[in-house]
Amino acid sequence: MHLRKNKITKISDKNSEALKKNMNWEGNGSKTDPIIIEHLRDLPPSLKIYKSSLHYHIKNLSIDKLMCNKTQNITIENNVIKYLKIEECYNLILANNKILKHKIAFTKGCAFIDNKIYHIEEFIKNHSTTQINPVSRQLMTPLGCCLYFLIISSVLSWAYTWPTGLCLIGLLFYLNYSSYTKNKRIEEKPDNSYVNNVEI
Repeated sequence: MHLRKNKITKISDKNSEALKKNMNWEGNGSKTDPIIIEHLRDLPPSLKIYKSSLHYHIKNLSIDKLMCNKTQNITIENNVIKYLKIEECYNLILANNKILKHKIAFTKGCAFIDNKIYHIEEFIKNHSTTQINPVSRQLMTPLGCCLYFLIISSVLSWAYTWPTGLCLIGLLFYLNYSSYTKNKRIEEKPDNSYVNNVEI
C-alpha cells in the first residue's frame, strides 16, 4: 500500500484490515471494540470514511479534512478539524471537537455534544434535511431555473436543438431523483441532537 502518496486517506470496510495492520490501530470494529484512530503517523492529515458500518473512534487528532459519506457508527472526539463534511450518514457522535469549516447534508440520528463550532447556526441548520417533495424544492434553485430556461429555449427551437433539450430534461430528473434517494435513506431516522455546542 502506497499510503504516503495519497492526499486523502480513504477508509472503508474493504480496506480497514490493511490499514489497521499497517498503522497498528487497535479494535476489531465491533460496537464494544471500535477501531481506534488516534495517530496518523506518516499518513496525510485528511480522512475519508465511506460506505462503512464498522465502529470507529477518531480522537485526539489535528485533521485538515474529515469526510464521512454513507457511513454510520463513528465517534469523533477531542479533535481539531479544519473542514468537516458529513453526507448521508447516521449514528455519529461528535464530542469536544473544534470545527472550523463544515458541511452537513442528508444526515440524521447523530449527536453533537460540547463542540466549538464556527458559524454554529449554519451547522445546526443541516443544509439538506428530509424533503417531502424534493422535485418541487429543486424547481427554485438557481441550477433548476437555469435548466428550465435552457429546456424551454430548446423546445422553442425544437428542430435544431431537441437532443440538447432531452439531455437537459434527463439531467434535471437525475438531480431530483438523487435528492429523493438521499432523503429516503434517512427519513425514518431521529433528528440530530445538539447539546452544549458553542460558537468559536
